[in-house]
Amino acid sequence: MASTRSFFERLRTICADVGFDLERVRPSILARMRLLAETTETLNDCERAVRIAKDVFRYYDVSKPLKRFTALERRIVVIGTLFSDVGKSGPAGATLDGQQLVVEMFAVESGIDERTSVARFFEVYFPADAARRARRFGALGLDAGMTMREFWNLHSAWTLHILQGDGVPMEAVPAAATHHILENVNPDSIISESGHFTKYFGEHASFERPEKLVILLDKYDAARRRGHCTHDRAIAVLREVIAKNHRFCGDRGFLEIIEDLDEVMKVPEVHPPAPGESVARTTGAPTPFSAPCARQTRPLVAERWPPSPPARGTRTIQSGRAPPRRDRGPRSRSPDPARR
Repeated sequence: MASTRSFFERLRTICADVGFDLERVRPSILARMRLLAETTETLNDCERAVRIAKDVFRYYDVSKPLKRFTALERRIVVIGTLFSDVGKSGPAGATLDGQQLVVEMFAVESGIDERTSVARFFEVYFPADAARRARRFGALGLDAGMTMREFWNLHSAWTLHILQGDGVPMEAVPAAATHHILENVNPDSIISESGHFTKYFGEHASFERPEKLVILLDKYDAARRRGHCTHDRAIAVLREVIAKNHRFCGDRGFLEIIEDLDEVMKVPEVHPPAPGESVARTTGAPTPFSAPCARQTRPLVAERWPPSPPARGTRTIQSGRAPPRRDRGPRSRSPDPARR
């Protein structure tokens, strides 16, 4: 889990990079973020996604300068990503005890069938006090008979209710709250059929590129870390999710960002050298993804964009098919680990 010694410094630095003063955020929200950092991988996940976002910004600056992200878009993406999972600390009105309960539930990440009831989840993962936890869950106004999928889906609305009017830039709130819209989770119906927001969120009035990037960053990171996917497989997961969604199937905005992520996060595969040629190594440095993976043809995280050119005398080819999957330990029985 994340160390809390430098917790506020980490958040403050990320926010300052896009011109936002963390001191403007209500302390109760920061307390929830700290609780999540102490108990779950949420803060690490968000920081990693922000780093990828910055690589995407640099990619646009270099390769698509006429479509580069504006200062407002960058703020929406970074702040929206950073606070997107604050709802994993429970409803806006939850007591500290209720927040702790919900955070501990989200800390369990593997081996969960999404059709399992919350009551059964407590019996399996917290057998020593399952009945007490079910009562605490009920005290939040929630039914322990709901499925885990129904429970997981609640955190988007909780994020919206926690962040509204409490110091987080209002333009970033929809990006944080709608990051599961591809699962048809549209809290308070804030995205209309036309794509415009049904509530006032400052200068940003509709669901556009920043929100789409936040969604894809969340799913890409989840596929890599929780789903143990290779880069190629994670990109394929993103395309599959879009293809299955009746509203966004074929959406050019989503598809373009997926292509950009593919370009930004991949690195050339090293071709066996010819006699007299040097060998360029792409492995060695530890990656920020902690999940065990099979041997990769690509590192888990690419070099910062733009990538450094290969050394003279080195031949490279684009990556082909990934190597056969090896045993990676227990995996979630949920059909799509990127959905949480």
